[in-house]
Amino acid sequence: MLLGYHGCHTDQARLLLQGSGFHASDKPYDWLGNGVYFWESDPVRAYQWALERRSNSPCVIGAVIDPGNCLDLTKQSGIAAVQRAYSSYLSLQTKFGKPVPQNLVGRGSRPSDFVRRFLDCAVIDHLHDSYAAASKQSLGVAKGFDTVRALFPEGNELFDRSGFKDKTHVQIAVRNQRQVLGVFRVPVWQLSELSLPLDIYSGL
Repeated sequence: MLLGYHGCHTDQARLLLQGSGFHASDKPYDWLGNGVYFWESDPVRAYQWALERRSNSPCVIGAVIDPGNCLDLTKQSGIAAVQRAYSSYLSLQTKFGKPVPQNLVGRGSRPSDFVRRFLDCAVIDHLHDSYAAASKQSLGVAKGFDTVRALFPEGNELFDRSGFKDKTHVQIAVRNQRQVLGVFRVPVWQLSELSLPLDIYSGL
């Protein structure tokens, strides 16, 4: 089990706490493919994202997540699976004369922060499609992934020539929402400890 934090608008937070399901993101630049995105063990980074994208009423919701069958790109097995998927995807695009998308820098991002991950998304989704086809052929013996997890280096260097960046985080994309076992408000003591606004749930 792990804790994930989802940055959102206050209105969405209210619905989630009332038991509604999450809205899965399906943008073509979502770096871990389609799914519901969480920051692992990091409510501060989730709130920062909400403040940037939902500035009129930012909020953050915690969730207990069972990773299930996880494509984990912090492990060699996950990295190898994505490498194989890229080779397969590239072959298919070439065979049918289709363009290969590229990862791009977002507006206001550092040149090294490829936050619009069109290629990564296409490769991950191709991997999921391949596993779905294998599952069908094997009558369920081969299983698809419930979640995808990876480290995202992002932001400014902590100091000159540092390999550490100030917005680095671990993200989880949940494809199978049954893996989200429950949601919760971040406790007041933790909001205070992390210097987050104590009134983010006041409108709920």
